[in-house]
Amino acid sequence: MSTDEQPSRGGGTGIPAAILALLGGIFHLVGVAGGAVMLAGDGALGRALLTFLLHLIVAALLIVGGVGLILAKRFGRMFTITGAAAALLLYVMVLVLAAAGVHFLGLSDTAMPVGYTAVLCVPAVATLALAVAPPTARWVTSGWS
Repeated sequence: MSTDEQPSRGGGTGIPAAILALLGGIFHLVGVAGGAVMLAGDGALGRALLTFLLHLIVAALLIVGGVGLILAKRFGRMFTITGAAAALLLYVMVLVLAAAGVHFLGLSDTAMPVGYTAVLCVPAVATLALAVAPPTARWVTSGWS
């Protein structure tokens, strides 16, 4: 790299991370709605409340993080990293509990949700990878200007 070339400011990773975080947050808002429906029904209250609260937490982290990344704010990167990691932890928890016979997050059958969970992990891993990338750190440091 010559002295005239500057390293990327990170918009190439920061903006896609923000978009993925917002899409993940919207996905989890659907889960919040599903949890609310489960709460209103006459199903297992504990499972319904767990579904509602976990989706609400992940949705809030990802949406706040996505908006923060679009605005090129440091808190946006931290919220996005935390939200994507929380989503991945939640998906692993779904698998572990399903193996133990406990199904939640709207899953009620006895089949292991491996395929379903694998599909969910792809955007969460991509979001996390983009958010932790050094160019994204530069993005939130240098901003839009």
